[in-house]
Amino acid sequence: MMNEAISIDIQSLDRDLRWDEHKAPRRARALSRPRHGALEILDAHPELRQGQEEYNINVTSQTGNKLSAERTLREIRTHDGADKPAHLYFHVPLCDYVCKFCNYVKRLAPRDDGGAALNLWTNLLIAESTLYLDRCDWLGRADIQSLYLGGGTASLLRVWHLERVLTHVREHYALAPNAEITLEGNPDNFLEAEAADAARIGFNRFSLGVQSLNDRVTSFTGRKHDAADSLRAIDKLAATGKPFNVDMMFGLPHQDVETVVTDIEELVARGVPTITIYRFRNALRHEMGIGNKSAWNNAQVITHMASEGLFPTLAQTYAMRDAITDVLLANNYHPSPCGWWSKLGTYPDGNIPQVSRNKWQHFDTMIAFGPGAYGWLSGSRHEVVQTHNIQDIAAYLQHMRDGATEPPLSFGRHLDARQTVATVLGFAFKANQPIELARFKSQYAVDLLHVEPYSTVLGHLLQTGFLEMSADGRSVRPTLDGETVHEEIISHYLHKTIGDADAVACKR
Repeated sequence: MMNEAISIDIQSLDRDLRWDEHKAPRRARALSRPRHGALEILDAHPELRQGQEEYNINVTSQTGNKLSAERTLREIRTHDGADKPAHLYFHVPLCDYVCKFCNYVKRLAPRDDGGAALNLWTNLLIAESTLYLDRCDWLGRADIQSLYLGGGTASLLRVWHLERVLTHVREHYALAPNAEITLEGNPDNFLEAEAADAARIGFNRFSLGVQSLNDRVTSFTGRKHDAADSLRAIDKLAATGKPFNVDMMFGLPHQDVETVVTDIEELVARGVPTITIYRFRNALRHEMGIGNKSAWNNAQVITHMASEGLFPTLAQTYAMRDAITDVLLANNYHPSPCGWWSKLGTYPDGNIPQVSRNKWQHFDTMIAFGPGAYGWLSGSRHEVVQTHNIQDIAAYLQHMRDGATEPPLSFGRHLDARQTVATVLGFAFKANQPIELARFKSQYAVDLLHVEPYSTVLGHLLQTGFLEMSADGRSVRPTLDGETVHEEIISHYLHKTIGDADAVACKR
């Protein structure tokens, strides 16, 4: 546990707690300190231990004053966002199949409907965007630096649907000339010319949800592709010449250290530029108001699967993560952001994708469209407003089909100054980039090193080796140990200790 308040003297800070950007370039800095295993770290810091299913990395705070849809829209309308960086997210809530572990907002796409559902959702997302543009003068003048189509399965959209969305954005938003435009999907949707077609119309980054290359694991989770499909899709994405990430999970039924290491070694051998690793948790996101109930979010199912020993223990999942990251480090992959491991040079200036720079490193305003989509307003004051759309797909459809004159908002949250700093610090830690101290002074009016409760928390993280300070004393950033247990650190030290939040919150 933390001791009494720690007074930080930047000039006398132990030399070992600093990194020199000139001697250790930013992109290689992650290897400047030794790394300890997750269980070793948790034994030394029992306050960081979490339950098996806790999912506390927090993209939407469960604290803060809840706002009505009307009040939230007023906040959006009056936001001072013109000419400021922003990110757009479009949520396509359709899937060809529903994975048993998935609790994101989605429904099965109708079969043999002649593409009617894809046409409908393309129209709805554009219509929702238009509702905001018509009501928010600043939105068309915001500096849109990144755009992400996710889901669900955004790659179910055909190239003409994708082109309609991009045309809408280009015509009505101030899309930066070098904006990062990402398409997310499953291997099933990138087996032919889909990736090449998407790249041709302007997508310059891809996110591929593979999760496992073990066919037994994939089949058990309800996914319909096999390892051969996944590898073919990876080859198709690589052929575009655009950066892409492959999402992998560990801690699923029928996984062990050997199987997950084999998966990662295959991806490394194929030169996948970014490998993202996520621990499976059977979290009840539907109870947090930001997801659906998954097939495995059922007490009887959980009891049965647990009795069969199908869920790896928490200790086993930590062992899997350590083994995975050993392979990645040995092959010159670096974490940026935490949990995203990229080959050097995949992205410029810190080796971090623009979407992560906007959402996590800088916590820029995010406007999100689609059922269950959530965003936030930031950058114009010391506090943040979160926005949440109607989550129920049927209710969203009814709202939009009934001649909607207002966006399909459900509610918002107003985070006070301390809650805001806790949330922004959590994202900044996740980004695994330098956390610039001057930025928090200018944007949030806090001195992280000399004002409580921030100074005690950061001082503790520096002294325990989870953070290190730059040689010039202007920024701090996570070490490899900090990356190893970043979710636990963000939850315990930033959200709970600084933000005074006990509610379980959820990632992504």
